[in-house]
Amino acid sequence: MRVLFLPVLSLGLLSAACSKAPRQSDEQAVAQVEAAQNERAPAREVAPEPILYPDIMQGKLIAAGCNFVADGGGMGAILMAQADRGVIKLGGHLVALAADKGSARMPLGSWSHYVGRDYALTFTRIEGASASASAGTPFGGSVQAQTFRAQVVISDADARAVYAAKGEAQCKSS
Repeated sequence: MRVLFLPVLSLGLLSAACSKAPRQSDEQAVAQVEAAQNERAPAREVAPEPILYPDIMQGKLIAAGCNFVADGGGMGAILMAQADRGVIKLGGHLVALAADKGSARMPLGSWSHYVGRDYALTFTRIEGASASASAGTPFGGSVQAQTFRAQVVISDADARAVYAAKGEAQCKSS
């Protein structure tokens, strides 16, 4: 009987010691979670630069797709949305983002979503805005082209918007 009594007594003392440990209140738990979420670096806005002819040649960017020119940004495209990749230029360097082929199709092989290691972007048509289309070249060749109002939003790795602009999308076959 004594052999059975000692383990039961030990368990009782152990559970009493555990129950006297301070319990975390709901407010403390919420504060702890919020503190952990606030540890990530703050979002840093980006300023895409125009993709110029030397960039196009260096990056071998001649392909069908859409070029996006932001309102008030001059004539240089800040996005080249193509079948396999979307390309932006940040800090003087081309950044390639993989096409999300599960996203909505856009004209001439482009997509509405592109994803990379540090950034993702959405490229969408602004509904209700006028659009134009044409075909043919002055030399007798055949080129499909479309122009429409669009919007681009670039997000960081934490899915926070770091750039947004409206402008013109110019889409063409190669």
